[in-house]
Amino acid sequence: MIGTGMMRLGFVFSIAVAIASAQDGKALFEKKCSFCHATTTDERKLGPSLKGLKNGTMPDAIGRAATRENILLKVNDGGNGMPVFRDLLTKEEKDAIVAYAMTL
Repeated sequence: MIGTGMMRLGFVFSIAVAIASAQDGKALFEKKCSFCHATTTDERKLGPSLKGLKNGTMPDAIGRAATRENILLKVNDGGNGMPVFRDLLTKEEKDAIVAYAMTL
């Protein structure tokens, strides 16, 4: 049985990992995604702005909930002009980019 202290430690560790992933994801996003996607304005570049993604809805006609799974699906499968990144990024890179995107 896991004690309360261990559960808190696990939760704190999970938060720390998520923060690290989001920070790593920001650098990757700037390198791989920012050419097509704005993050701080509503400007549409080649793709829609991702500003406000953390509010729960994916942009434009996608209209799905901005969950980790839906964002990862879009990164992997592309579509509507977005390239397929399934084999262009590692799992860790995609996880970091998605973690960052969910902070926008």
